[in-house]
Amino acid sequence: MTKGLRWFAGEWASLGRSPKTLISLVGIICIPVLYSGIYLWAFWDPYGHLERLSVAVVNEDKPAEFEGETYTIGSDLVKEFQADPSFDWHFVSREEADRGLAANAYYFAIVVPEDFSKRATTLMDQQPTPLEITIKSNEGLNYIVAKIGHSGIENIRRQLSEKLTLSYTEAIFGSLEELKDGMQKASTGAGDLHAGLRTLSSGTAKLAATVKNNQASIHELDKGAADLKAAAAKLADGAAKLNEAYGQIGTGTKQVDTALGQLQAGGIQLDAGLEPLAKGAAGVDQLIAGYAAQHPDTAEDATYQQLQAAGAQVSAGLAQVQTSVKTFNAGVAELVAKHGQLVSGVGAFAPNLKQLTTGAAQLSTGAASLYTGVHKVSTAWTALIEGIDELAAGEKKLVDGSGELSAALKDGASELTSIHSSQGLFEMMANPVRVREDNINTLPNYGTGMAPFFISISLYVGALLLTTVFALRDNFAPPSSGFLWWLSKYSVMMAVSIGQALLVSLVLTGVVGLDPLNTVDFALYTLFVSLVFMAIIQLLVTLGDNVGRFFAIILLVLQLAATSGTFPVELGPDGLQTIHKFLPITYTVEGFRSILSTGDYELLRQDIGLLLIFWAVASAITVIMLSAFVRKKRRIQALEA
Repeated sequence: MTKGLRWFAGEWASLGRSPKTLISLVGIICIPVLYSGIYLWAFWDPYGHLERLSVAVVNEDKPAEFEGETYTIGSDLVKEFQADPSFDWHFVSREEADRGLAANAYYFAIVVPEDFSKRATTLMDQQPTPLEITIKSNEGLNYIVAKIGHSGIENIRRQLSEKLTLSYTEAIFGSLEELKDGMQKASTGAGDLHAGLRTLSSGTAKLAATVKNNQASIHELDKGAADLKAAAAKLADGAAKLNEAYGQIGTGTKQVDTALGQLQAGGIQLDAGLEPLAKGAAGVDQLIAGYAAQHPDTAEDATYQQLQAAGAQVSAGLAQVQTSVKTFNAGVAELVAKHGQLVSGVGAFAPNLKQLTTGAAQLSTGAASLYTGVHKVSTAWTALIEGIDELAAGEKKLVDGSGELSAALKDGASELTSIHSSQGLFEMMANPVRVREDNINTLPNYGTGMAPFFISISLYVGALLLTTVFALRDNFAPPSSGFLWWLSKYSVMMAVSIGQALLVSLVLTGVVGLDPLNTVDFALYTLFVSLVFMAIIQLLVTLGDNVGRFFAIILLVLQLAATSGTFPVELGPDGLQTIHKFLPITYTVEGFRSILSTGDYELLRQDIGLLLIFWAVASAITVIMLSAFVRKKRRIQALEA
């Protein structure tokens, strides 16, 4: 036992005799704090300094007119950018933005197209056109910045969308207010229309009854018009014949006038011729009387008596004829006078007869037109009855429909009355879904979130680099046992772990600003993690020397990718997800998260238990392996002796 302790003390004393080794160990102690401290300090809160990122803004938008108002949404958006200190905005032309992106002067550019405002006015169109903003990013310059830019622009886009939706909502509710008033008026009007249509329907029914009652009279009128047409045609025919006969009367009247003239002249000549005969007959009577006076004997003479009687008869006859001729001449003269009046009357009747004929013809034509019109009226009257019946049926539908319309408008107006607009409602419509963050464990910054991973990596790297200045396979003298060999090396590594844990805890909490839930727990867990990594690295390097370091580096690379330090392991390939649970940094990261943010000490205890298994297995294998080395050296020494 004493010999073993002396050997152990001599192993430590050999370190004191090598200042170069001591200085190297001090440097190794600083490696984890340099690695984790500088990285976390550099990226402690990168999202808090986005104002340092240069971003180009190109506004090509042109004002748009809509319903009497001018919209300049592009200029409004530029004002939003100017008031937003999120980025280092540069308001330039498109050409300058393209040159800046090509020269890496801008991380990304925002282009507002010329139809930006115009698209905002298409909301009420059948196919509205969404507003578009073009983002030109230089992902080759910095992918993360490009994604940050997209995130920032998305936030601005959301705010712009809310403002536009708020404006549209206010306009829509303004229209709804007008619609409400209009619908109330429409409801009242529809009620009046319904009442009016009922009155109209009643009037139409009365009209239909009246029209149907007068249909027989219209048919009689049609028949009378047909009879009138026939009578007028006969009248026109009679007038035409009368006019023709009148022409014959005129010719006969002229012939009568000529004959009367001849007759009157003959009467006058006859009267004049009768005078000598009367005088001769008187002379004959005187001669006979004188003869009788001279010859009395003749009084009894029968011949004489016959002669005397004949003479007397002749004289009496001539006297009678003369009287008759005079009477005849007087009658002829009167007839001539009357015939003159007749001729004058016939001459005066001629124009009237012509007018009569023309009027009769016009009357016939008018009667025919009258019949045509009356017949059309009769036909139309029948169609009118049918139309009135259809009108009555249509009015009934209108009455029913107007009643339904009035009820629907009344209900609609009632529902619209229940809608009350307010600024709060407009804001709710513009952004109906609000995200209320209820974080179980809130992280103050990016650095706190990444600290578990980078502290674990820095401690692993510190343990690995220690083997480059501190020999794990060499001793100042042969060890008495494998356990002492392991303990002599691991005790030095433990001392380095204590130094690394203290520096990491002090610098990260006191300088960088890391704020664990319990500082002491953080420091103790940091020391524990370092000791676990020291045991793992001791195993690998003791077993394989440089080959062991190579495997340690491979293990480091696997842990960088498969331990959920940056992204969830579920996002990685299936192979990395499989080995995730077999890597020690998986559990160191979980433990640090429990101490720094979640406070899940139950999970912390599970992680410590699993890490103890890693430590115990690594230490046990190292002890067994070193014990085998000691026994092998003893056998070699025994053979050489």
